[in-house]
Amino acid sequence: MNYFTRNDLLAIKGHIGKIVELKVNEESSAIISEYGGRPLGLFPRNESYSLLWINPEIKNAIKTRQRDIGGDRYWISPEREFFYEKPQTWEGWYCPHGLDPAYYEILAESPKSCTISSPITVESKIKNEIYNGEITRQFSLIKEPISTGLSYCGVEFVDDCVFFQPNLKINGWSLACVISGGSSNPGTALVPTNSNPKPLSYFRTIPQDRLRVGDNYVAFKIDVDDIYKLAIRPEDIDFSRKAKIGYALKIPDSEEYGFLVKLSDDVPKSQKECFDVSRDHSEEEIGVVQSFNSESLNKPLLKFGEIELQLNQFESFDNTSHGKAKHQILGYSGSKEEILDVIEKYLGISTPELF
Repeated sequence: MNYFTRNDLLAIKGHIGKIVELKVNEESSAIISEYGGRPLGLFPRNESYSLLWINPEIKNAIKTRQRDIGGDRYWISPEREFFYEKPQTWEGWYCPHGLDPAYYEILAESPKSCTISSPITVESKIKNEIYNGEITRQFSLIKEPISTGLSYCGVEFVDDCVFFQPNLKINGWSLACVISGGSSNPGTALVPTNSNPKPLSYFRTIPQDRLRVGDNYVAFKIDVDDIYKLAIRPEDIDFSRKAKIGYALKIPDSEEYGFLVKLSDDVPKSQKECFDVSRDHSEEEIGVVQSFNSESLNKPLLKFGEIELQLNQFESFDNTSHGKAKHQILGYSGSKEEILDVIEKYLGISTPELF
């Protein structure tokens, strides 16, 4: 199974730990997973596929306490400091279990909101120091900020993270896993920008056939067939627009299209407010809006792409480092023409070139 409907996900709820369903109405909903502490499924229509990728082997992933279940997760950056055994040479990538999946518990729930919390632990491999803290995430259903007339589901996140150590140079980091139809049916990540943007390659240089640069946007192919990562500098971001990145896809096995959009004002506004340097071009500038394309080694089971936001720089209070950010994700379903209209409303991109 590459894709999950709402009923597919609810059918295995006894095998994946506690979940909470937030129902917009009888037609659309979001499903929150206690394991990993995140929205796991986002359904503009209950019979449609989740626009957030869910691991086809999620039951085994949770049983063996793996991190890659899908959904929209919270990390911290810089990646170099906390995710590499040998950060100086960028060797030995790993994900700290104390951050993801961590040990989330549901604190409160209602039909429209859910609050979860976990202790967290990470190690700075640069400073050889361990940082302990805690995170609370609140998820609430929201009405669409721009009227579209389409089926949708919207969730607002309030992420409140604290480490019991002052003066840490870190950012929060929101990463939404998105589905793709593979090489034959790729999706398109879309970032609205100021004029003449300068997209950055965070891993190997992105080939031209995977990247399109328009007058006021950058498009990036998500075909889950090779590893590349796009980043957009704060200098290229139009901060008058709350929507920071979107993702459009012809829904597999359907004539409809889907669209996800991440919105926030709580993102770094300058290079000095973000510390996530590029792995393969560490001397270059920093990007704060990012998109990742993974590689599906087992081709029958397609992996995921990502649309990502770096969040506010942590600030020091009372001998702690504290990061709090508010952001939203909305998912839509409709015809290609309807989705193109939604893209223009949110991103200001008219007739974007989709892959």
